[in-house]
Amino acid sequence: MLNDQRGLGTGAALIEAIAGLARQNGAGRLYWMTHESNAAAQRLYDRIAERSGFIQYRKAL
Repeated sequence: MLNDQRGLGTGAALIEAIAGLARQNGAGRLYWMTHESNAAAQRLYDRIAERSGFIQYRKAL
């Protein structure tokens, strides 16, 4: 079912709605992350935003 919804613009609309709220609240930038294996999401994100070039690392303690 999830794959049936891809490509309908829902993801882009949600991101734009959040971006609008962020702008209204004085934010200058919006950040998000996705898993490196999530190619479908990356195709969307590459169309609507710039990749920052940063890679996240974490170490369990």
